[in-house]
Amino acid sequence: MKTSIHTIKIALFSILFLSASVSNAQIIYEDELETVYLSKNAEEVVYTNNFSNFNGRLIATNQINFRIEIQRAKQDKDYLLFLSERSNLEILASAYLKTIRKGANRSSDAEAFAKFLNDRLPELMHQFKKDNNLEELYMYSRKNTFNGKIDALPSVL
Repeated sequence: MKTSIHTIKIALFSILFLSASVSNAQIIYEDELETVYLSKNAEEVVYTNNFSNFNGRLIATNQINFRIEIQRAKQDKDYLLFLSERSNLEILASAYLKTIRKGANRSSDAEAFAKFLNDRLPELMHQFKKDNNLEELYMYSRKNTFNGKIDALPSVL
């Protein structure tokens, strides 16, 4: 008799514990979920795209000094914003510059650079496909990365 009461107590305690942990997990993941927009439009309607403007401004400088640009963006606490009917993205300009630098340093050509950006910023994948400036951005960015400077050295062999 004592063992059956003990078994029932353990079973009730286990059920209560599991239900409490499931409800806590639901609360944790509710904060991490993004808003999903459903529509019948095949074309994405973009309301704000600061990334294209930012890329154009970087290309216009012809010489990107990442260290100075990242410091300036950190001091100003600049944010880049992308709003569309499908996704919303807000990222620090300094983090975006670091992503560009990392992508240009690790990529061997503009296609690999575009793939790196698509992997790191999947919200902007459709915009990167439309953006004709990525090849120029890669070219100017690559010049000012470590591997780009190594590639620019004359070969001694």
